[in-house]
Amino acid sequence: MENLCQCGEKKDGRQLFSRCRAQEGSAAMTREEMYASIYSHDTVYRPPQEEGSAMLEVALGCSWGKCTFCDFAKDAFSIHPMDKIEFNARMLGLLDRDAKRVFLLGENAFVLSTDQLVEVFDLIHAHMPNVEEIAMYARIDDVLRKSDEDILLLKSMGLCDLHIGVESGSDSILEMVNKGITSFDTLTALQRLDKLGVGYYLTIILGLGGKTFRNLHAIETARMLNKTHPKCIWALALKLWPGTPLYKAEKRGEFDALDYRGMLLEERLLLENLTVKDCFYMDTTVLGKYTIQGQLPDGREAMLGAINQLLG
Repeated sequence: MENLCQCGEKKDGRQLFSRCRAQEGSAAMTREEMYASIYSHDTVYRPPQEEGSAMLEVALGCSWGKCTFCDFAKDAFSIHPMDKIEFNARMLGLLDRDAKRVFLLGENAFVLSTDQLVEVFDLIHAHMPNVEEIAMYARIDDVLRKSDEDILLLKSMGLCDLHIGVESGSDSILEMVNKGITSFDTLTALQRLDKLGVGYYLTIILGLGGKTFRNLHAIETARMLNKTHPKCIWALALKLWPGTPLYKAEKRGEFDALDYRGMLLEERLLLENLTVKDCFYMDTTVLGKYTIQGQLPDGREAMLGAINQLLG
């Protein structure tokens, strides 16, 4: 999470867009207004691996938006008009002239058609000539909808990494939380990315199966991940956000949520069964304050030792 508007007051980028276009390049347009004009909200969310990336907003919301656990799809899904994206790229080029990597904002920006992404990539290279790498969030079905030729074209233009929430390897859990994909879909998409040489970072959610599916979630997720080659696995602890369907199910007694100790036991079982190689594993939410992280497979025993120490 990063606050990109540093002007000390909340400004709606959509309201500022027209005024800033008129002022573009003039002394009347401050750096703070330039930042505020290219982001729709004061706070934007990006994966931790993209800390040094310039962030180009191309869309809002999630094209699926039906996962029962998700509280991040606050905006109705929309893709910015290309003139707005061009404006954002031009401003970003002025604000971050030396950027070598760009992260496209939008909860699954890879849903844009190949033609749209090619146009966006062209705009990036036109206004940010030092950029060599482009990354973004994607859903598994976004990958499946694109042909090998589409992905290779985008790779040739700078696409290097996709950040994908796979959440679980259990079809029962994926169906329960209405993820809209199956474990077979996930394997098919990720193995295609492996074949085509596009990197990917994966997110899983500890506790997503509740007490009922704790062991199933750990074992099936490890089994699926072992058939893939992610650069990083980021394990997040399930948070029940008020107002979400899963939160309401828990209040009705239909979902028995794990406490942090239960999530640690689940995470231990997951790590015991993980055999992925050359992959960084990180859990930045365990017990709400500790971080467990390490390179797999070499760091597995140290991470298991840390979990055992926390379990007492």
